[in-house]
Amino acid sequence: MEQYLRDHIGKPPSWNKQTKMKTVVLLACLIGYVLSETCTSSHTECQHTSCDSTSELHCVDGFCTCTVATNMACTTVKECQALTDWNCPQNRRHCIDNVCRCTRF
Repeated sequence: MEQYLRDHIGKPPSWNKQTKMKTVVLLACLIGYVLSETCTSSHTECQHTSCDSTSELHCVDGFCTCTVATNMACTTVKECQALTDWNCPQNRRHCIDNVCRCTRF
């Protein structure tokens, strides 16, 4: 019987190192998403998220996050995205309280 199973079903698939690493990274991202603190409109809803002394707490896209303030004024996010001398990726740029800010996620 055992030989029959080996011949017709084969060995169960083995997990190589790359598959294990992908699984760990995916699981870590899932845990981070589940545990992230959400908000609807104001950082005052954020009770468990804290920022270091170089950043401020804000509610961005429904999540509590820390942002780094700049000295660049804005009225729209397009103004922040148009800046060329700023070391902040485009997808992390926001205009909050009329100041361009870079989120940390």
